[in-house]
Amino acid sequence: MTFRLVASIPIKKPGEVSLVLNEAFADLLELRVDYMKDPTELDYDFLKNRNVIVTLRDFKEGGYIKHDDAVKERLLRKLKDMGVMYDVEMSFISRYNVDYEGEIVSLHIIDGSKVDKPSIEEKVRFYSSRAYVVKVASVPFPGYRSFLTSLLEASENVAVMPIGTSALERIAYAFLGSKLLYCYAKEQTAPGQPRCKDMFWIRKMIAGVNSPVNA
Repeated sequence: MTFRLVASIPIKKPGEVSLVLNEAFADLLELRVDYMKDPTELDYDFLKNRNVIVTLRDFKEGGYIKHDDAVKERLLRKLKDMGVMYDVEMSFISRYNVDYEGEIVSLHIIDGSKVDKPSIEEKVRFYSSRAYVVKVASVPFPGYRSFLTSLLEASENVAVMPIGTSALERIAYAFLGSKLLYCYAKEQTAPGQPRCKDMFWIRKMIAGVNSPVNA
């Protein structure tokens, strides 16, 4: 059982960052700066050497506020220079050739009627060779469960999750091999996220059951 818990936290004002950096019950903190009117106001130097992921989510893939691509491109290049991990969409990489080595490369399927499975599988294999994790999140469509499961066979560096289904489905994929499980501390950033505190204890309990001492 190797999945890591990611607490996805909406950041709406610069001062909120210092309040959440010590958030318990998660291995990584995802700072969703697309909730900010101006994400450039945040002091990103403060995030160096911390277990954080900065995400300026594309509005078309579930972002909260729409931001100009130029702002995002500058921010990602700055974060790369600083050594701060970020999440970048496959579509953004293809448009701006942003460096994704060691980062999270994501795809969010918002329209279940337009799913090109072979193309997605090919992209997952391609990006997973250099990315820290390739993340694919999808709304339900006919056969989505088996499709997401099949992506876990493409690489060890893959995280998959449904959007808008029960939290139990997300949890199930984590135990099937998804490298990351996104959860919430106080406020969900996507429907279906389980609570981080609950998942922390569930993971710990199951790890104890599966330990050699209890075998």
